[in-house]
Amino acid sequence: MHTRTLLLLPLALGASFAAHAQTRQVSGTVLSAGDRSPLPGVSVVIKGTTTGTSTDGDGKFTLPVPADSNPTLVMSFVGFEPMEVKVGSDGTLPAVQLKEKSTNLNEVVVVGYGSQRKRDITGSVASISAEQVAETPIARADQILQGRVSGVQVTQTNSEPGGNVSIRIRGTNSINTGNEPLFVVDGFPGAGDLNSINPSDIESIEVLKDASATAIYGSRGANGVVLITTKKGKVGKGTVNFEAYTGVQIVRHKYELMNAKEFATYLNDVNSGSTTLPQPYTQEQIDELGEGTDWQSEILRRARMSNYQLGFNGGTEETRYNLSFNYFDQEGIILNSGFQRGTVRLNLDKKISSKLNFNFSSQLAGTFEKRAFVNSQGGSFGGALLDALRFSPINPVRDANGEYTYSNTPLPYVEDVGNPVAFAMKTKDQRTVARGLVNVAANYELMPGLTLRISGGLDYNNQQTNVYRPSDVFLGRLTGGSANRAQTNRYSWLNENTLTYDKKIDENNALNAVVGLSEQQFYGNDFSSAANNFFTNTLGSDNLALGANIQTPNSGRYTNTLASYFGRVNYRLFEKYLFTVTMRADGSSRFGRNNKWGYFPSAAFAYRLIDEKFMSGFTFLSDLKLRLGYGITGNQEINNYQSLARYDVGSYAAGSTRLVGLVPANILNPDLRWESTAASNVGIDVAFLENRISVTADAYYKKTTDLLLRVATPRTTGYGDILLNAGSVENKGFEFALNTTNFDNKKFSWKTNLNFSLNRNKVLDLYSVSELPVGQSSSSLFVGAGLGNTSILREGEPIGSFYGYQFGGIWQTQEEITASGTKTAVRPGDPRYIDQNGDGQITAADRVIIGRAQPKFIYGLTNGFTYGGFNLSVFIQGVQGSDVLNLNRYELESGITTTNKLKTVVDRWTPTNPSNTIPRAGSTIRRSTGIVSDVIEDGSFVRLKTVTLGYSLPKFSTVVKSASVYVTAQNLVTLTKYTGYDPEVNSFGRDNLSLNTDYNAFPSTRTFIAGVRIGF
Repeated sequence: MHTRTLLLLPLALGASFAAHAQTRQVSGTVLSAGDRSPLPGVSVVIKGTTTGTSTDGDGKFTLPVPADSNPTLVMSFVGFEPMEVKVGSDGTLPAVQLKEKSTNLNEVVVVGYGSQRKRDITGSVASISAEQVAETPIARADQILQGRVSGVQVTQTNSEPGGNVSIRIRGTNSINTGNEPLFVVDGFPGAGDLNSINPSDIESIEVLKDASATAIYGSRGANGVVLITTKKGKVGKGTVNFEAYTGVQIVRHKYELMNAKEFATYLNDVNSGSTTLPQPYTQEQIDELGEGTDWQSEILRRARMSNYQLGFNGGTEETRYNLSFNYFDQEGIILNSGFQRGTVRLNLDKKISSKLNFNFSSQLAGTFEKRAFVNSQGGSFGGALLDALRFSPINPVRDANGEYTYSNTPLPYVEDVGNPVAFAMKTKDQRTVARGLVNVAANYELMPGLTLRISGGLDYNNQQTNVYRPSDVFLGRLTGGSANRAQTNRYSWLNENTLTYDKKIDENNALNAVVGLSEQQFYGNDFSSAANNFFTNTLGSDNLALGANIQTPNSGRYTNTLASYFGRVNYRLFEKYLFTVTMRADGSSRFGRNNKWGYFPSAAFAYRLIDEKFMSGFTFLSDLKLRLGYGITGNQEINNYQSLARYDVGSYAAGSTRLVGLVPANILNPDLRWESTAASNVGIDVAFLENRISVTADAYYKKTTDLLLRVATPRTTGYGDILLNAGSVENKGFEFALNTTNFDNKKFSWKTNLNFSLNRNKVLDLYSVSELPVGQSSSSLFVGAGLGNTSILREGEPIGSFYGYQFGGIWQTQEEITASGTKTAVRPGDPRYIDQNGDGQITAADRVIIGRAQPKFIYGLTNGFTYGGFNLSVFIQGVQGSDVLNLNRYELESGITTTNKLKTVVDRWTPTNPSNTIPRAGSTIRRSTGIVSDVIEDGSFVRLKTVTLGYSLPKFSTVVKSASVYVTAQNLVTLTKYTGYDPEVNSFGRDNLSLNTDYNAFPSTRTFIAGVRIGF
């Protein structure tokens, strides 16, 4: 060794020893801020250097740092926000808690009897936040689902204020029973009509779609479940929030009807060949007529709507509260119609001790609805809207004395109906509802991770109906004025008791399990009474004793009970293998003594593929999860006592004496049981580019068996039918949801949400027959005479298949009629129907499927933009491939020759105008035949549903914490080929067998709203 090297060695050793002496050890622990669990593998680096280490399996680390400094440590971990921590002089650190990144995967989603992180869900669950609810001013809570959730079709069956919507989650399962989902409000299942729920009180809405998610609700889960959670109090200084908006509604579309001159010409044409009646008008009289009265414009108006919301929120760690008051007022666009609602909600959460918590949720609501007889009576008593379409435009609204024109003229050339304006203004049809919904719960932690929850709830609903038809309008002339009063009381009480165990056993295993028992009882009673022939209209229905003819009153009482046991286990292995097993047993008083109990299991598995080590190279992926589930759910939505041998009241007159007795009403069926839906689901959740793009896709198959089906019985039994478990229906489909953050910085952001759904429905088995004509043809309405059924249930075809005759144009000449060999008595100008079996005549055997009500696919698209204090939301809704039966057009183009007609009938067939679409004046063949393909219209539409522009004002006061203004337009543009008021319609509401039928439905509106929100 060289001498120089030997001399330098001690110096080098000394320097090394000095360097070692100038460092010190720093140790610490890193935890998850969410559940305080240790985080292994966290990177810990001295800021500004490459010196670092990582935490061990217990989240602990040790790192040498320079002795003469207090460096900053940078801690980072996948899925968590990075954190910087200053090292103290003593070299120790408190436990560091990293917060999970605020991605939607870490959002907590409400599920049946609990909640889960979105990343841990194994089933198909969609969520709508309070912010999304607030984007659109709505009258009903369920309207927010329209076009915003894949797999959910929401139809506004009637646009009348207070009118219902129909919701189908993944298709139509049932034929004779309910298809609406189960609504659960703050844990109370069976909340029913949502008219009394204030949308401004909603915190979130979750839609449970597949059997894995809904099986926890057993016999009520087959049609899906909608969970509504209302706003709770938040810890912090109390806040006051006020919102008000007001707006105007205008009719979106009107029918183009004949004017006075055109209708007079039409009546003359109808009676041109009459040998008994002269033509009603001379040509000179016709020439003096102009446009006449536009009866649609006379009964339709610009209608206002307004809403006022005042809320108080706040609390401490021990006590949190949310109190709100709301008043909503909506006029109907038909005269003398409208809806009002007032609500008070109080939600209270109280921490009694470290182990005991108390939750109180309540709402009191009152609604008042004025209806315009739009669809309440048939025949010549159709309602203001129906009469406005068929009343002669030649007649004025008021006569020379200033009184309402009493009825249609000239008779007998026109239909004998009343003045629609008098009809709307003088008749009364009012409904008042008072409702209270209360749910109370106590939660007690028996041991770490194990919680007992005991809850009780009450839902009380009192409904009163008040109808009066005065004697001085056409409607009441035959009865001398008529009145009806009815009252219905319905209430249910609920008790549920659950044990929940939620424990992260170690870093690789986590368990969440819930078991419980539930009992819910439903009660109801009703009473109604009526009278007519009133000598005065002064008191209306307030004193039925004023009617000379008091009708027999009716009353009833009914009850049913549902008892349940349920359990669910969620197991998480290595944070990437997720298992869910659910079982519920339901016992119902509605079903036969041999089948009181039903059992509804489900199982699901999800694989978080993104958490595998071999996926670390796919840096563009933020999330990737595969889901698979299967389960069985039920449907119990039938009337009470259907399995029992019931009796109805029967009476007859013996001279002047009324004798009353009982008559058998139905056949005993002790084997009656639930409908059963077996469903499988395959899904994928994937996200890209740090969750800027996320996609959820699901494919499903559902088969419903043991349908609660009414089956015809031989007349020798003395009954027309019996309710049996018979037949089956399938639904299969695909859903897709896309969420993207297209641009996002401090000044400007743009986000997009797209959902797409398709469902294919098919009747598989109808028990004793292969097909069954169904569907209401408005048998209680004037147009219904002779139409028969409008739809058919046929094995291999979907529910909602329209059934009728194929239109083949217009017979043009007698030679054409003769050459065809038809045996049907027709003449030139009559409609021609296809002779499907070639027997030379048109009979019921020539009916075919002429349309399908269920759509091919539905979709929704929302784009949200922010720029500075401005925000803009644009929502587009679409339905494709759905047919609509336009019975209004059926009546207004032909059939009834004594009512006004569509403007298209001006171009009707004549010998010199060979139309091939509109028959000759006076042709009644369509009237007496049945529904025809030319009134089955394409109901597809694309609608600019909602546009909202808002602006958040800069802070201008120490008292006012926030303030914003906004304007909203709803139903702004609708692109459709449908010729009626609106393609989104069903005059028979939620009737499964009369889908998409348009007759005398309340017209839809275009709405413009301006509002303000202020926070204190």
